[in-house]
Amino acid sequence: MKQFYLLLLLIFSVQLQAETNPINVADLNFRMTAMSTYQVAYGFAEGDKIILNYTEERGKKLKNFEVLEHKGVNVYSDFNVVTINNKEITIKKTGIYIFKFENSSLARRICKFKVDRISATEDLISFNTTVKERVIVDTTYTIRQERYIKNEAYKVKEITKNQHFFVNSGSNAYFKGGKSRVALPFVLPANTVKWYYSISSFRDNDVVESTSSQINLVSDLTKLIDNSGSLGFAIDQLGNPPGANYCDVYLLDHANLNVFLSKGDFRYYTIGTRENIIAANVEVNSTASEQMYLGIKNPDSTHGINVLVSIAAIVIEQEFDVREIKVPSITRTKELYLEN
Repeated sequence: MKQFYLLLLLIFSVQLQAETNPINVADLNFRMTAMSTYQVAYGFAEGDKIILNYTEERGKKLKNFEVLEHKGVNVYSDFNVVTINNKEITIKKTGIYIFKFENSSLARRICKFKVDRISATEDLISFNTTVKERVIVDTTYTIRQERYIKNEAYKVKEITKNQHFFVNSGSNAYFKGGKSRVALPFVLPANTVKWYYSISSFRDNDVVESTSSQINLVSDLTKLIDNSGSLGFAIDQLGNPPGANYCDVYLLDHANLNVFLSKGDFRYYTIGTRENIIAANVEVNSTASEQMYLGIKNPDSTHGINVLVSIAAIVIEQEFDVREIKVPSITRTKELYLEN
């Protein structure tokens, strides 16, 4: 029986000691600037009794003081606060509590704030009141439609096929009429990747007519693309067109067309220009959206020439479709927590 009373006395003594020996949680000195808010957070266990003390160094009023349950209700509030002396609050729910100070004055405040706690039971004496912060990452998804290339292929487009020109010599053009310079206008189709022209030159008109059926630039380019599956073929893989006499070919823009035809000091693009050629296949990697010209000149002063010109462009044809894609949206939220 004595042992039972001793046990009760021991339990009562421990409980009394827990209740009579407050544990300091915070002892703060802080400054508040004009029109500002200051707050701190601590964790408490259910049944804790917290004791609050507050003073302002010069006895100035603080507009508002609150104790708030984090994401919960207001536990305590006071207005026009100068001091708080041993204010006791019993915690009804374990959690995080916010101590909020509000200064509405244009003058600063120099504050001293102290928080003590008395745990309800002995096993809660070691309750960790430190509040920590972590970042919660959340990913949500939205569905949107996206246009994409379903299929694409290279195709050869014919611009002109075996266009026949007679280009007179310089002296014949002067004395007998005719032209020693002509120009072939052309416009490249949309989505042109590169383009080609072939040229053959003969004095004999009958040879030109018989040769025309042997030249098919579009067919030759199509075979090379079909065989390689790409544009990785070399220009010399095209069969060389026949030819017998010399001519000059210049790639011109509209600004230089009339200057060329009138035998003035014209400018030309070297990338598509060939001089003193009998026959040739020419590859041009640059593209233009405006109308361009192949200017043909007869360099022979006494004999006219017949010229065959073909132009073809390689374009990329794309087939489009629409698909749904998931677009992630990542939000990061700061969260207060206790380690207990």
